[in-house]
Amino acid sequence: MKYFCCCFFIILGLFNCASAATGKLNVAVFLEPPYVDLVANKLVGENIDIIHLLAKSIGLKPVFLRCPPVRCLTMLKQGQADMILGLSKSSPREQHFIFLNPPYLLQHQPLRFFTLKSDNLTIKNFSDLTPLLVGTLRGALYFPLFDESQSIKKIELTSRKQLVNMLLKGRIDTFLEREETVLPLLSTTEYQDKFSMANYQYNKPMNSYIAISRQSKIKHYANELSQVLSKAISDGTIEKIRTKNRKKHLENPKHK
Repeated sequence: MKYFCCCFFIILGLFNCASAATGKLNVAVFLEPPYVDLVANKLVGENIDIIHLLAKSIGLKPVFLRCPPVRCLTMLKQGQADMILGLSKSSPREQHFIFLNPPYLLQHQPLRFFTLKSDNLTIKNFSDLTPLLVGTLRGALYFPLFDESQSIKKIELTSRKQLVNMLLKGRIDTFLEREETVLPLLSTTEYQDKFSMANYQYNKPMNSYIAISRQSKIKHYANELSQVLSKAISDGTIEKIRTKNRKKHLENPKHK
C-alpha cells in the first residue's frame, strides 16, 4: 500500500511537471495604455511583460484573452481565465480570486473627474456630483465614498473609449479616470481643446494586484508566483520593465 501511494504521488508529480512544461496560462486582459496597449496588432506594455515573466517562472505559456473589464472579471470568476492584472483588493473579490502578494503597482496618479470645457461645470466637492450623470467603467472599483454612494447617478459603460465618446456626445456629464489612461484615447488637440478636469479628485495612492481565479487549475502556483513577484520587485526587475515600456510608450507616434 505504501509502495502504491509513493508511486501515485511520483506519477502525479511527473504529470504536473509535464503539464507545466506544455500548459497554458490564460490571462484576461483589457486595453489600458500604458499598461496594456495594442500596437501593430500586437499586445504590448508592462503588464504583458510581467505576465511573460511570471508564466516563464512556472513553465507555462501565456495566452492573452482580450475582453472588456467586466467580462474579464466574469471569465476569471468562472475559471475561463486563470489570471488578471490591475485589480484593487476587496472582501467580495477575495471570495473569487487569490491575490498575489505584494501588490505589483502602487498607483500614485490621482483619480480625476473629466468634463467638457463647453459645459463649464464646477466640481469642487463630492456633493457637487449629486445632480450629475457620472460615467463609470462596469465592474471597476474607484474609492469607497464614490463606490458606496447611493445619491450619485451612475451609468456603467464597458470601456474607457466609451466613456470618452459618451462625454463628447453630451450623454454623460462627467466620468472618473486617471489622466494617463485617458490621454491615449484622444489627439492632443482634442484633449486640450475639449476636456477639462475638475478640482475635486481622489489622490490617495492605491495598490494594484495580480489575481488568480479560485476556479483555476493553476491556483496551486499562487504562493510560488507571489515569491517570484516579490523577488522581481525587490531586485528591480519590475521597475526595469516599467521604465522600458514607459519609454516605448512615449516614443510611439500614436501617443504624441
